[in-house]
Amino acid sequence: MTDRRSEDEAHVANRLVSDEIVPQGMIELRAERLIVNKQREVAGALTFAREVRTETVQVPVELVTEVLVIEHTRGTQAVMLDDQPLQPGERREVVIYSEEALVDKRVVVSEEVNIAKRTITENRTFEATLAHEELVVQESGDVQRLSEPELPEHS
Repeated sequence: MTDRRSEDEAHVANRLVSDEIVPQGMIELRAERLIVNKQREVAGALTFAREVRTETVQVPVELVTEVLVIEHTRGTQAVMLDDQPLQPGERREVVIYSEEALVDKRVVVSEEVNIAKRTITENRTFEATLAHEELVVQESGDVQRLSEPELPEHS
């Protein structure tokens, strides 16, 4: 067997390897890539309206009323009115006032409500299984292959 081995080695040593490479074809190897598209859709809606609510309130008001006080004292016969004597048969008027509450309503601003929209950005991660093709070479028979330097993988 040693003779046969040395014959094979001698046969290989006598062979010339050409530097010329003859293209035989090209195979495209493909890989899936994840593409994410975004779509804007209505998430909901808010409706605004102003509604009138009523409530009964009580407001305390101080009202002044004048009253006539007549005081009889003994002593003089003269009746004094506004520091002047009232003569017999003379008439004088004394005006008496009273206050009445006049209740009115007026619309005033009681509160301001500002309405605005704000966007919130949220980062999410989605998972998907991607497939890619690899070249598989099956040798059959007496095939010899020269090794080429490995090419970097494309991402």
